[in-house]
Amino acid sequence: MVKRREQKNAEIPNVDPEKIEEFASRVDEVAKPGRMGRPPKAPGKKRDYKAISLPFNQAEWEILEAAAEKSGRSKNNFIRWAIMEKAKDFS
Repeated sequence: MVKRREQKNAEIPNVDPEKIEEFASRVDEVAKPGRMGRPPKAPGKKRDYKAISLPFNQAEWEILEAAAEKSGRSKNNFIRWAIMEKAKDFS
């Protein structure tokens, strides 16, 4: 829901109220990157079994960032998802 604010100053020049309303009405329609696109965590399953530190070079990191953003996942979640997808090829 869009929070409407009352303006303290006079009218803003060159602003069409219809365009503002159109923009505000689209806010719920657009998929948001990041947390909104991630699948929910499995309830009751902690991730405290093992941890790894994985160094990346700049090119690898940029590829990871772009792929994670396009898929709507966090970088960690994207890595976990990619591991599971690739593991299916060997099953």
